Amino acid sequence: MTELIFKIGFPVVLLVLLIIIFISSRSNKRPDQEFMSCDEFLKDWLKDHGQAHKLEEQFAQMKKDPAGKLYMPITYKGGKFFIKWGLTPNKVSYINLIFSFLIFYGVLMAGEGHTLDLFTKQPLYGSWFFALGVLVLFTGIIDGIDGAIARLLDIKSKSGAWLDNVIDRVSDTLMLVCLIPTSLSVLSINSFDFDFKWMIWTNIFLIFIYEYMRARHEGLGLHETKPFVGERITRVLVITTFFIIYGASSFTMLLTTLINPSATIWSVSHEGVTTWCMFIFQILLLGIMIYSLMGFGKYIWKNLKILDKEK
Repeated sequence: MTELIFKIGFPVVLLVLLIIIFISSRSNKRPDQEFMSCDEFLKDWLKDHGQAHKLEEQFAQMKKDPAGKLYMPITYKGGKFFIKWGLTPNKVSYINLIFSFLIFYGVLMAGEGHTLDLFTKQPLYGSWFFALGVLVLFTGIIDGIDGAIARLLDIKSKSGAWLDNVIDRVSDTLMLVCLIPTSLSVLSINSFDFDFKWMIWTNIFLIFIYEYMRARHEGLGLHETKPFVGERITRVLVITTFFIIYGASSFTMLLTTLINPSATIWSVSHEGVTTWCMFIFQILLLGIMIYSLMGFGKYIWKNLKILDKEK
């Protein structure tokens, strides 16, 4: 009974919450209005991140980086789009949280039957991973849109920033911990089963340490930040890539079996492909987080020492 409630009731509740958020925003729809330009948007972001003393230099550098050329303009346009729909920054944060729970649910359902029969579980359910990968990417983008709305409407608040950070940590955890119960975290090598669930938990731990270091360095007065490769958008891209590979492999196996039920090539290789991809994904994430933690720690320590000398 409990399992049935989770399988049917959980996604229904999440979808109802999404509908409520969008319906409640209809009365706040805004007509077309003038906003700051994208360049002004970037400069305002830099000021908020302690770069006001070298604004033009950092702005020129940011315009060359992928974040300044791609990610920030997307969040800028997304912010304007959601404003027209009447959504507030906090509501967008809640949408991000709901989508994260949907990803969590989808992965549990797909991974539950990793080696079961064709239509009841796999590869049909495994094909969901392609859509889940797109949804993961969307959560990475929408994570910046709530801040963009606050910036464009000039309603930035400490409570909103706090809520966004808390939801990000919940989302980070959900996107990794949902992989724990699946057989994907056990790699078979010559009849030897290598269980690397510990690596998933380690990555969750490192992500929390990385984000805690950021929060503490700001709390101690270091408002200037220096992005490292372990930023959330990088983690989102790595997870998205794995999900899409898994979904593509499952969908290919589904089509192959439908066309030729006696075919064995994909059914034999599918589990190995996805499990090895999972292992490589976790190794890559582990390397990224260790490298970023070392670099971020060194950066923070150096600047804290400078603050100590100024006292």
